[in-house]
Amino acid sequence: MEAKELKEKLKELAKRWGADLFGVADLTPARDYIERIYGEEYAAYPRAVVMAVFFPAAVVDQLAEGPTHTYLYYYKVINTRLDDIALRVSNFLQEQGYATFPVPASQRVTEDKLAGIFSHRLAANRAGLGWIGKSGSLVNPQVGPRLRLVTVLTDAPLPADQPIEAKCGECRACVEACPVEAIKGVVFNPGDPLEARLAVKLCDEYQSKVRVSFGKRVCGRCLAACPWGKSSKARSQRRSD
Repeated sequence: MEAKELKEKLKELAKRWGADLFGVADLTPARDYIERIYGEEYAAYPRAVVMAVFFPAAVVDQLAEGPTHTYLYYYKVINTRLDDIALRVSNFLQEQGYATFPVPASQRVTEDKLAGIFSHRLAANRAGLGWIGKSGSLVNPQVGPRLRLVTVLTDAPLPADQPIEAKCGECRACVEACPVEAIKGVVFNPGDPLEARLAVKLCDEYQSKVRVSFGKRVCGRCLAACPWGKSSKARSQRRSD
């Protein structure tokens, strides 16, 4: 199967299995960064197949008032679907003779480290599924940050999609929504460390406090604040306030 045909087949299957977005990232320009941050094992893969599943916009919008159990419920449901899609895509590529590594949709490395084993956002950004917003979330033109991602690393020579230009402009909605002022409002630059845009410790400490009062580490106010992808009801409420 030729590379272009293989990509189209993967996209068709991913959509059939429940993905709302599909893209392919060329990771070779970021190889040095990936090796430095995540290790040589992951840097060896030149491509990433990235899929997304949308959150119900109204569910995310509720986070503007604080964490909800509805959000947590769909967080788990969506992650399960993403992991299932990634496993299917991985196995399909393996059947074609290619090496793969499906990265779990949500996997915190340790209790004291926010990052997972590989950045879905990095791959999704390079796959053209959205841009990295000032909050550090991937922002998709259709749904904003109201989505979850999963990645399958591979050596399959799939045609890569192109990154899209950031469209946050002067918007500071996520900055103003952060309850601990952890978001600094700095435009994403791939050469900058995360700390240049986000006070990670403040964000982490706040979520730990929420766990004491709510039972789980969750915030999401920056997601709810983003004007990209807001539900029509939330937009109407904002205009009336």
